[in-house]
Amino acid sequence: MANKLDFPVVISRKTVGVSERGFGTILILDNKAEKAWEIIDEAKASSLSGAIGKIAQRIYMQKPAPFEVAVFGKTGTAKEALTAVLDEHGGDFFWLVCTDNTTESIKALSELAQVNNKIYAVTVNTVVNAKAVKAIESDNTFIMFHDDVDSYVAEALTVVMSHNVGGRTAKFKKIQGVREASISATDEAELLKSNIFTYRRKLGVLQTTEGKCKSGEYIDIVLGEYWIRFRMEEALQRRALVEDKIPYTDRGIAMLVAECEKVLKRAVDQGIVEAKQYKIDYVSRADAPVNDVSNRVYNGIKWVALLQGAIHTGVISGVLTYDMVNEEE
Repeated sequence: MANKLDFPVVISRKTVGVSERGFGTILILDNKAEKAWEIIDEAKASSLSGAIGKIAQRIYMQKPAPFEVAVFGKTGTAKEALTAVLDEHGGDFFWLVCTDNTTESIKALSELAQVNNKIYAVTVNTVVNAKAVKAIESDNTFIMFHDDVDSYVAEALTVVMSHNVGGRTAKFKKIQGVREASISATDEAELLKSNIFTYRRKLGVLQTTEGKCKSGEYIDIVLGEYWIRFRMEEALQRRALVEDKIPYTDRGIAMLVAECEKVLKRAVDQGIVEAKQYKIDYVSRADAPVNDVSNRVYNGIKWVALLQGAIHTGVISGVLTYDMVNEEE
């Protein structure tokens, strides 16, 4: 009989995993045919036909390539198709594009995207259709104009913006495989007033002309806000899971503050907020409301951070003169 250990050691792990919500999965929604949820690669995208195939191929044409592309189809309205995929797969995607770009569908998908924390991108192909969706105001929708029905320029821009989330502007971006949009300067200016941008050639270079959501907020700012929110929620949840408890003491409050600071430091590296330009304030245990303590609720952390932003336009001033500028002494 084997000798028993006098001091056996039992190890339990506290490496509880919390899934990070990703920003890389793009869903191509089709409301013209039944298609089960499927993650597709570039080879599969090339084999798809119709609008869903054209969108998939445009998406996979971009550089860097997309992280992950999913397809789903359900006949009916675009709203019914999106509702079905949300019911079946919930938050398994972040970016939403669709084969249907009619006015009714754009309005419906924009509303659902806002409610479900998805970013919806769509290309409209006539000025008339673009004007029909001018009234949409949403942080979660961006609309581009292109006269080529097969351009899918906004849909392809989701790939560009899924890399370095929140740290890159959507303006000045090249979309692979797409020619310059044909639109008059007057129409372009009018659409831009309602935050619908397009794809033009400037100084010989094809590029997106702006990068705003329909609310008027810049796409990178909206993405940066989501990045901080998701990562902070996950960090705090993870801390709660690995600790026996987060005590309602100054030490416990410090645990929460530390997790928030870690995320803000990562946001600096991500290019979302400016280095050394954030501050976290918090209420000490002694100043916490008694009711909050008894209900185990702590709402005392408030932080502020300076957005890094980006330069999109500017006027450079200069003077031409006959006087020597750099006279030798």
